[in-house]
Amino acid sequence: LEVLKTYFTEDAQAIIVEVAELKKNPEIMANNLWSEELNIYGSLAKFVAFAVLPESDQLELFRTFLVKALRVGIDIKNRFSIKMNLTSDAIWPETVQTFLEKMLQNEERIGREFILVEGERGSVPPTLANWLRDYNRKYGMDRHEKIVPHRYLNENTNAQKLGQEDRVLLLRVLEFYEGLKFPSQSQIENAMENALNQYDKDQENDLLEDLTTEKTVKDDIVQGFQEEINRDLHEIIDEDVNTLLKRFPRLIDQNISQKPIKLLFNGEISKPTVGNWLADYRAYVGIGSHEINERSDYLLRSANVQNLSVEERERLGLILRSYDEGYLLPFSIAKQEIIFEKVNSLN
Repeated sequence: LEVLKTYFTEDAQAIIVEVAELKKNPEIMANNLWSEELNIYGSLAKFVAFAVLPESDQLELFRTFLVKALRVGIDIKNRFSIKMNLTSDAIWPETVQTFLEKMLQNEERIGREFILVEGERGSVPPTLANWLRDYNRKYGMDRHEKIVPHRYLNENTNAQKLGQEDRVLLLRVLEFYEGLKFPSQSQIENAMENALNQYDKDQENDLLEDLTTEKTVKDDIVQGFQEEINRDLHEIIDEDVNTLLKRFPRLIDQNISQKPIKLLFNGEISKPTVGNWLADYRAYVGIGSHEINERSDYLLRSANVQNLSVEERERLGLILRSYDEGYLLPFSIAKQEIIFEKVNSLN
């Protein structure tokens, strides 16, 4: 247990050897409970010593013991990042894909009740493999933004049946799963296109700066050019928060208030961002459409809302109204955030 707290790789290796020797003891071999307990401690120690294990052993841990390790709080992401630093960049994408495939074969259970996979009729055991299959059916295999695992937990019928401990565990699994993924080719191409567009805009700005420092007969053209750029940079669009989150994923990280909030569904202290406030709201009122009285109840009774200033409470109310009713909010494309100052109710 001390090794699991300290993460000393050398001590973990010693325990792995000791467990292997104990398992040869005839008295232990004859006792299934003792053997199973030894398997648990041995596997947890292997996760501590993860980076120095043969890859075949690492893959087997992902297939058979990942859920148990996450359940007891082992920092799998940290252990896996050490392996990443020891692996050549050239083979890393292929290596990660192999580990993802092992997760998709994992038969460890999260929850007790059978689940219904998207697009299928019969219910299946709540194994990690089946949870991930349902998750992928709903959102696809591409890499997703941080809010998607939270959205799945709050909107999925299967996840709604889980107890609090299993909900937190499933969230850890999904966040780790997303963290392993590489962007798809289309996502990479879109990112490159956005980067090139930004580069072109920067080049235009540099060119404009050069032109405006020279007193030439083309001042009128330069001025028109500047006005055109300013129109693009200062464009404000009116949209509801659901549409904005789909079109501009960075909105998820915009802070609504100053103080951190404690998320209702997992008890974690988190930044007061649009994404976290919406996740906390859905955990409080449930999935689906909500009436104004439900929204008012949250704004009056939620522990997180009690610490807000009047202005912060108004901002949160606008976000929730937009989420429930499609209320349009002014959004700055350049800043990638909602401009609350331009909402009439705040003026």
